[in-house]
Formats: sequence, C-alpha cells, structure tokens
Amino acid sequence: MKLSQLLSAIGTRCPWDADITALACDSREVVPGALFAALKGSSTDGRAYIPDALARGAAAVVCAPPLPAEVNGAAMDDPRAALAPLATQFYGHPAEQLTLVAITGTKGKTTTAFMLREIFSAAGLKTGMIGTLGAWIGPELLSAAVNTTPEPITLHRTLRQMADAGCSHVVMEVSSQAMKLRRVDGVQFDAALFLNLSPDHIGRGEHADFAEYRACKAALFRQCDLALGNMQDPSWPVMAAQAPSGTPITTFGFAPGADVRGRDSSPGRRPLSTRFFVDGAAEPYAVPLPGDFNAQNALAATAAARALGVDDAAIRAGLASVSVPGRTQRYPAPAPYTVLIDYAHNGESFRALLRTLRPHCAGRILLLFGAGGDRPKIRRTDMGRAASQGAEFAVLTTDNPRSECAEDICGDIAGAFDAGFPYEIILDRREAIFHILDLARSGDIVALLGKGHEEYIEENGARRFFSEWAVLDEYFSRH
Repeated sequence: MKLSQLLSAIGTRCPWDADITALACDSREVVPGALFAALKGSSTDGRAYIPDALARGAAAVVCAPPLPAEVNGAAMDDPRAALAPLATQFYGHPAEQLTLVAITGTKGKTTTAFMLREIFSAAGLKTGMIGTLGAWIGPELLSAAVNTTPEPITLHRTLRQMADAGCSHVVMEVSSQAMKLRRVDGVQFDAALFLNLSPDHIGRGEHADFAEYRACKAALFRQCDLALGNMQDPSWPVMAAQAPSGTPITTFGFAPGADVRGRDSSPGRRPLSTRFFVDGAAEPYAVPLPGDFNAQNALAATAAARALGVDDAAIRAGLASVSVPGRTQRYPAPAPYTVLIDYAHNGESFRALLRTLRPHCAGRILLLFGAGGDRPKIRRTDMGRAASQGAEFAVLTTDNPRSECAEDICGDIAGAFDAGFPYEIILDRREAIFHILDLARSGDIVALLGKGHEEYIEENGARRFFSEWAVLDEYFSRH
C-alpha cells in the first residue's frame, strides 16, 4: 500500500510517497518497507526505538512531534490514536465484512466466548474467536495471545485472516485495558455483551481506581449496534447509558424483569454440570460446567445468540458441547477423587468457584494456588480469606512471582487465612502438585488454581515452561 493512501486514514500527508509492506509498533518486528508506529508505553517511549526501526528497514515512522529529520512519515500528538485507523486501512477494513460480538466483564469473558463460538458453529456459521486463550478459527488455534484484546495491528491482521478464511462471525473478548489504550477504536460491533463488574485490574500499570475501570468498560457500548447486559449487576445501568440513542437493548438475568430470564439453576445429571430453564422454553438448557456463574455465562450466550437470530436447537447443541481450557476443567484422573484446573486468580473468583464446588463434593476441597507478583497485595490477601472460608486445606506455591519473591507472596496469602486454617507452603509447583495429590482421599476435590490455560511461570523477567496438565500426566503415570 502507498504511504499516502495509508496516512489518508489519519488525515495527514507524507513528505514523499513510499510503498508500505507492513505495520509494526515493536521495532524488533520491523521488516524492510514497514511503517513503524512509535508509541509511548508505561515505562518506555517508542521514539527511543526509531533508530533501530530505521536500521531494520522501516520506510516510514509515525511518532509524537517532531518527526526526525530526513525521516518519512507523520508526527501526531497522540500516535496511539493513529494506530487503529492505520491498521484498519492497511488490512482493508476487515471488521466490516464480519458479524462482530464483543464480550466484556470482570469474570466469565473467556467461558462465554467459547459458549458463543460453539453455538454459532452448531448453527453452521464459520466463527473466529479472539481473547485470553488466543485467536481461533473454529476449533483451530491461529495464534497465542499476548493480550486479551490484541493491539490494533494484530487485531486487524487477525480479522483479515478470519474474513479471508470464510468466517462470517467473530466473538471477541474486549478488556478495559483495550478500551483505555484504544485498541478497538473505530470498530463497530454488531453486539456488545456485559457480564459483570467487580474491583480488579486496579493499580500500577492498570487502572487508577474502580471509577476509571468501570468507565473504560462502559465506553465499549458507544461502539455497538445492539447492547446486551446482566440486569442483576449494579454497573449495568452505567454500561447501558453509553449506548447511542435508539440502540436496541436486551437484558438477561435470573431475576424478574429480565428480557431473557433464567430460573431454577441446579446441578445437572452429569458430574460437574449445570442445567437451567429460560422463560418461554419448556425444556432445560444444559452446560457441562458446574455452578451458578456458568449458568449466568450460558444465559448471556443464549441471550446474545437469540438476539442475533440463532435458533434454539443450535443454542442447546452449542452449550452442551462447550469445553474451555483452564476453566473448571476436569482432569481425567484415574482416582476416587476429582482434579480440576481453573484460572481463578482473585478473591471473587475463588468465592464463586468454591460455592460452585461445594454441592458436588462428598469429601474435602483441597486448594493449590499462589498469586501473581507486581500486582496489588489486596488481591492475594482476598484470595487467602476466600480460600480459608470455603475450603478445608491449601498448599501455597509459586504462580507468576515476576519481580517479587514467591515466598513473600505466599506469606502474604497465609497471613490472611482465618485462624487455624490448615495449610503448607511448597514453592516448587510441581512438587506441590504431587504433594496435594498424595493427600487426596475418596470424594475429595483437588483444585489447582491460578494458572488455568497458562503453560509458563513468569519470574525475574523470563518465562519458563510449566504445564499443570503435563505434571498431572506425570503423577498419574507413576501411581
């Protein structure tokens, strides 16, 4: 694409024209002929990497003023604001060729996205999905995720791949950070779906406070043709208020007054499954995941699918077949107890999970978890309180300590336990998993929390491979 055509998307001109072969906002990804967008980050300024980008063959640069001498491109006060329209133009406006569904909320985005993907697929619609677990076309993983919602270059490149592959629908998790950092600027969603909101992602490098967090979530609803929301969540009115005048609004919930009302959620006939009814439907809906919160996610997916014209048979078939890596995922243990892997990593998700597991547990609930470093300490202490109030025993171990000491993190968690709650600290996560399995008895549930789908441990600026599933395979191959 010609540079002049590309820069027309942001209303600027270039000193001289050039052929642009690629876009990059990381100088290490620059190829000859690329346009390099020098963005200001939380700790570094992209302008510092302009020489490296030019050395790698960048043909043009977009940056904050001034544009360096003898460099082609454009200077803008906010280069980040330019990134989405540039990516949209470069990749040929792929979002306009797709039915896009955005999902936002503190908890349940990934599970609800998988549910909607399965529903659309059951309806015969080729579906892409973008979120925490990566980008997918149908059941095939296209690429791993760096962020829940990718930066604009990656996002529009992925949407182009999906459109070219014949996808008609795309389900996207849209995070508050994505809204704050303008990753989905200019994208008009056919539907936006709000699940819930609770304090999270507040602190250094994230959001200043809950008000900012909520405002970023709500901004999504300015970019949708149809708004759907959980009427039981107190933040839903804030979300709905952002929808443009005349936008159709649909509510869902397990309470009177919801447009799509669920009721009578209960454990299903299969182990760790849930069923629920929806007003107007004679037969219950079933999902092979446990708990009221998964019933809420399934109801949200049902409401969205109905609003987009999917028939009831496809909704039922999709929900019945859903499986989400690292989300209340049952390991097929050849043992008289149950082993689960789940991504729960804050107090609220701990409480929801423990409430869910209790009716399914004939014995004890044994937890293995740690907490991420370089995050607000209240998150780890809240997890500790929730664990000691809902489980019988815990093994504290390493999660992603990042620049902190894992032993200190475990100490903070232990300090929040109710008096007398039994626990051990074993920092080696593999050893800790082996130990808690050795302690398990018939009827117990062993829940490995915090890592979920992740297959790494991040420590001191590096990630090393670590798979809980592989550790479980190793343990049960020996027992």
